Amino acid sequence: MPYAYEHIPGLFELTTWDEDINAGFGLRSSGWHEFRKHIDELQRSCAENEQIKVMYTARHGEAEHNILYLRYGMPDTDEVQLRYPIIDPVLTPAGREQATNLAHVFRRESSMGMPLPTRWYTSPMRRPGETVGLTWGWLYGRGENDLHAEGILRRSSDLSHGVRAEVVEEIREHLHVHHCDERLGKSELMKMFPAFVWPDSMPDKDTVWHPTGRETEDEMVARAGEGLRIIMDSARDDVYISMTAHSGVLRALYKNLGVPPRRLNTGEMNVLVLRVSKV
Repeated sequence: MPYAYEHIPGLFELTTWDEDINAGFGLRSSGWHEFRKHIDELQRSCAENEQIKVMYTARHGEAEHNILYLRYGMPDTDEVQLRYPIIDPVLTPAGREQATNLAHVFRRESSMGMPLPTRWYTSPMRRPGETVGLTWGWLYGRGENDLHAEGILRRSSDLSHGVRAEVVEEIREHLHVHHCDERLGKSELMKMFPAFVWPDSMPDKDTVWHPTGRETEDEMVARAGEGLRIIMDSARDDVYISMTAHSGVLRALYKNLGVPPRRLNTGEMNVLVLRVSKV
């Protein structure tokens, strides 16, 4: 079913990430209880074909490909990605720390009334998948025991940490020749993220990535729009939803939603309030 989107501005005043996470993600109202009350009022004012959605849109934590240029002392350009290819990279220790820090912020804010998601969506790539598990595993009684060993972050064998996130291949990163955007086989990923819900239509082999050519911006925006449609169909009865993806596809998603562009660094998140209409 097709949808139209209207971004509802003014509920968050965004500054810098360090300031936002210490001030309720930039929440402008007097607190989360007032925010939830306002969302409920907006929901009651909706027409029959409309719904309010609050989307927690996050970029994955720092991954191996994000620091290639530092490791090899090269400029952050296409050349370093092509000379030192990494297929479907995992998070770095710093990236796992970023996701864990975000989990701590959510725990703190939820204790003050912040509504938490009732549905989670992720790109099929390992870096957003790991980010989802580390950020939300605490809701499933998981994560804390997996995160620290003698004070050092380590990786668990179950990277989903019990989170039942739904995988949406349409929200994977901008497709081009970089191997970091070539995903592993579905069967291998299912072993790493056993709690995730994998679409039956997704083939084991990555048939989307190609070693030549590049997806245009318009093509990515159209693909991201299809990803949003899948998410909205799935989250029909949910108001608060989480989506974890990549910088390029988040840009494309924002274009579909009519949201002012805001570049997220690794491990950062944006709260979006939307009026979604069936058309």
